[in-house]
Amino acid sequence: MAKQNKKIEILIDESLCKGCDICIELCKESVFIKSDKINTLGYYIPIPVNILNCTGCIICELICPEMAVVLKKIETEN
Repeated sequence: MAKQNKKIEILIDESLCKGCDICIELCKESVFIKSDKINTLGYYIPIPVNILNCTGCIICELICPEMAVVLKKIETEN
């Protein structure tokens, strides 16, 4: 039987993000940094740069006041 691994994909809806940085500050695994990219609302958005550190705890998704962060867990076979 093949080993099951979980792959995490983090999606940031740039049209919703208001650059509050809560996801950056509350992520214990330091997955996000603030980018130098400005969205259409004029805010600097977070970007997931250390995605391999992500444990899939979904705190970032739960605490985002604008619901701009979505985690997708994908089962993969190795």
